[in-house]
Amino acid sequence: MEPKVYIFRGAPASGKGTVVPPFARQLPKPITLIEQDKLRWGLHLIGRNIEDVTEEEHYFAFRNTLLLYEEYLKVRKYNIVLEGLFTWDDVVASQGNCKDLIGLAGLYNVPWKSIVLIAEKEELLRRNAARPYATPPEEFETLYNNIYSKIDPQEIVIDSSGKTPEQTLAELTQKLAEV
Repeated sequence: MEPKVYIFRGAPASGKGTVVPPFARQLPKPITLIEQDKLRWGLHLIGRNIEDVTEEEHYFAFRNTLLLYEEYLKVRKYNIVLEGLFTWDDVVASQGNCKDLIGLAGLYNVPWKSIVLIAEKEELLRRNAARPYATPPEEFETLYNNIYSKIDPQEIVIDSSGKTPEQTLAELTQKLAEV
């Protein structure tokens, strides 16, 4: 099997945590799913609130993501699925950027696809407010603006506005089959 990398990015509540796990399960095995929030909240931010986390700590989580990701790339036998609040190419973004992830894939000659999950801003705000771990409004605005400030033409854009996770996953599967 030739391994592939799938990078998912999008604002809080865009559907990454809902759509990405079932997407990963439909890929040829073996698969690894690297969810940046699980690294962030499961390793060094246990029991903390979003408001209390510094930009340096967010960047620390991205560096952990890069380290783990590179180890899987070196093995060259896993399909790798990453998801996070990545910008396209903002090197100072505390959440990290897609270009760094793509650069590592290129270093190990592993083909990649970047998928951007979007939705109408008002819908994202409603979804976010309904979550038990809602991103504070000011931080949501910053993340939203940073993540969507640049979408590269080679990225696959999936709009989940008004769709169920199953509908979003079906659209993603169809678009990937077309490229």
